[in-house]
Amino acid sequence: MNKNVGIVIVSFLFALVLWLYLNLNQSFSLDLSIPVIINSSKTQALAEEIPNNIDVKIRGKGWNLLNILISQDLVYELDISKMKKDSKIITEQFVNERLKLQTDITVIDINPDTIDINFDKVSEKKVPVRNNIVVNLRDGYSIIGDAKLNPDSVSIKGASYLLNKIKYIPTVTKVFNNVNSNISGTITLKDTLQNLLKVEKSSVDFFIKVQLSAEKNYEDIEVKILNVPEDKEVLLIPPKITISIRGGVEELTSISASELIPNIEYNSIEEDTLGFIIPELVLPENTNLMKIEPQKLQYIIKKKQEN
Repeated sequence: MNKNVGIVIVSFLFALVLWLYLNLNQSFSLDLSIPVIINSSKTQALAEEIPNNIDVKIRGKGWNLLNILISQDLVYELDISKMKKDSKIITEQFVNERLKLQTDITVIDINPDTIDINFDKVSEKKVPVRNNIVVNLRDGYSIIGDAKLNPDSVSIKGASYLLNKIKYIPTVTKVFNNVNSNISGTITLKDTLQNLLKVEKSSVDFFIKVQLSAEKNYEDIEVKILNVPEDKEVLLIPPKITISIRGGVEELTSISASELIPNIEYNSIEEDTLGFIIPELVLPENTNLMKIEPQKLQYIIKKKQEN
């Protein structure tokens, strides 16, 4: 029994070798994608993007193609430190040299067939990070302030020509749905110029403050009149107003009426032609003005009586 099993195994292996020999003597096409690696000096940087890979299609006998696959470290190292500015590389020449193609192997297609090398001196600058986080809130909630990014700016290094065009580095887009509390985490920076630009960091931390929204009324807030001449006095009708603001519950709780100071510049009263004036108001941080009642105030300008 064991003898028969051995014969079967030997027969199978012989048949397999024979099948491989016959098939690998036939012609095949082979698609290769060869990574491009850039080596440069510390003072050089690419000013235009080059392809990440060279795509090659070759045809030849199976044995020869198999030998290329198993014996070659298929990487194209491009050393621009030894090149002149605005050089042109013929990729077919590299393919023939690097793969050591035999005469019976034919190159059918190469993409790209040439690589243009344009470099500039290296520069460095700091640019802000642009937030691309999308927050869809649950009903009744609001975002308090802007998203906090840490760091909020990063250093970038690359060709001077290219850096002059870059105003910011964006984050990738990330969406949060049905949010009803603070959110935080780490988000990746979007890098679309990997071969051209070196970014100090690949990600930043973020924090977005979310609170339940509310509206609060502040009544009997006195309106201040600024820069009134010493010989004049102004009476407002009415002298006090009600201010309604909207914001997060925690934010509104910490805001007192004394922080709301509506005011009117005397000059705006002098220049008025309508018979009423609208007060100005600087709102506390992270709040929105809903309404002022009354919005329009009448006034009387009187000359101060001398004592």
